[in-house]
Amino acid sequence: METVAFYSYKGGVGRSMLLAYAARFLAKLGKGVVALDFDFEAPGLHYKLGADQGPGSPAFVGGAVPYLIATAKGAESPPPLSDHMIVLGHGAGGQGWLWLMPAGPAPDKTYWVALKKLGDTLRLGDPSGQGLMALLDMQARIADELKPDYLLIDARTGVTELGGLATTLLADTVVCMFAANQESLDGTLKVVEALESAPRLTGQKPIRLVWVLSRMNVPHSRVTDLVKESIRDAGHANPTFFVLPHEEMDPSEKLDVFSPLWIVYEELFRRLFTTALS
Repeated sequence: METVAFYSYKGGVGRSMLLAYAARFLAKLGKGVVALDFDFEAPGLHYKLGADQGPGSPAFVGGAVPYLIATAKGAESPPPLSDHMIVLGHGAGGQGWLWLMPAGPAPDKTYWVALKKLGDTLRLGDPSGQGLMALLDMQARIADELKPDYLLIDARTGVTELGGLATTLLADTVVCMFAANQESLDGTLKVVEALESAPRLTGQKPIRLVWVLSRMNVPHSRVTDLVKESIRDAGHANPTFFVLPHEEMDPSEKLDVFSPLWIVYEELFRRLFTTALS
């Protein structure tokens, strides 16, 4: 199983939407995919993947937060993963599949009560604490029991304990998304610096970084050159770099295959998921 974390220092750059399209892309290629929403303070991946049932529908009671609370209690038999997943369908020919583990039953008030309880239970900021062990155990169970080809993680915006663990210890690849402004770029560079200096687990390869400059709505050759220069000055000689054009759209709608945004998406996915295309 290959784990890819999608991270952004600031919100509003299309991180969750990019992950949603990546998940569908892989499922259509016949791959098994688990999408995991780790943006606990502002969960929304279930909307981007069309898993929101709307008013009047039975509330989904599972998700990452309830699952982590249950396993933190030290239960001899951890809860079935299927109780905390939403099955979103299969790819062409029934070979590929996509499951979502949402953060939890947000925006229901029970979710926010559970989130506070999780913070009181797990010491996510302590790299030797039970929070780290719970996350690693979740990842291992997903790999062993569901056997997906890819685990895609929607990491928390900003600098957080959960986002740090998701990017430094769980991920093989981190997609770093940022906007064309100094605050977003400077923050991203600082986070990447910390990410690269953070210890990895025994046997883990160095993290692969993919840089994505998002929501460009002006001719971007000069801006792109300046951003690349800043990244190189920070020690990244040949960054894997993509520029996403700004395109107004409903996240639930399917992108036209000829749209500028989808063309870059497809190029990015082919570079990001090389094993899926081999």
